[in-house]
Amino acid sequence: MNGLLITGTALAGLVIGGVLDPIGQMLADLSRVQDDRRRAERARQAVDEERLRLGGQVPTALPPEGTALPVEPLGIGEALLPAAPGVPAAPGVPDVPVPADSPAADKAEPEAVHHLLAAGRSPARTVSAAILTAILFGGAAYHFGPHVVVAPFCAFFALLVTVSVTDLSHRLVPRWLIYGGLVVIVPLLMVTSAVGHSWHSLTGSAIAGVVAFSLFFAVWWFVPRGMGFGDVRLAGTIGVAVGYLSLLHAYIAFLAGFVAGLVFGLAVMATSASGRKTRIPFAPSLALGAVFSVFWGGHVAQAFFPVGS
Repeated sequence: MNGLLITGTALAGLVIGGVLDPIGQMLADLSRVQDDRRRAERARQAVDEERLRLGGQVPTALPPEGTALPVEPLGIGEALLPAAPGVPAAPGVPDVPVPADSPAADKAEPEAVHHLLAAGRSPARTVSAAILTAILFGGAAYHFGPHVVVAPFCAFFALLVTVSVTDLSHRLVPRWLIYGGLVVIVPLLMVTSAVGHSWHSLTGSAIAGVVAFSLFFAVWWFVPRGMGFGDVRLAGTIGVAVGYLSLLHAYIAFLAGFVAGLVFGLAVMATSASGRKTRIPFAPSLALGAVFSVFWGGHVAQAFFPVGS
């Protein structure tokens, strides 16, 4: 019976993983376009505000070196950076390059890791994502056995694989993937609690989700270049899913995720020319920590927190 359950669940994961991968790529492309439009709109608003501040006049050229400026010069920001791809630059505003050896360059946004996975249509990436999803689905069936709790965690694993792939291929976690995942996972967790009469598990799920989202939101708020807001959404989702098992499972998930992120970051920085300024995709590390906690978090809790587990 368990063998049939594991095989059937793995086959379902193979199909679901193969379907979700191109959907994730499509949503990542859409999110990228929307983000570029928002940045361009903020740039135009900044230009309009500066034009009003200068009485309707915006300098069309930089003055000769050594010439005193009649007003405070514009800062190096979005309004002076080249416009997003496909969006024309604001008229009358020159593009101001930042020299590589200038102090402003040190404050520039860190370089992101490019092309860790191919973006767009890639049969090799899709097949790999499908196989990985199938392995995780089969692992969930083996770990939990013939229990309804397999369903929400299979949905959770499918989400983790998809967002990890989009982060590696596009360096972002599409918000609609997270929202769609929550729409599926949360009702399944509620059904699981109703079947097993374990409503206290939903309480732990809610607490872990809120705490994880709040902590990651604080990091994003004070260090916005340190992580994307997609990581904040993903952290809250991991808290909801893994916190259903226990708060210790959630703690172990994020601890393992940060350790995985540290190892991954050191490996990438060691092979990247930009060194410490490299921006590392964080979603795969968080996903790896979550998977580790679901399968082995109980053993870790028993070994290190025997009283609380």
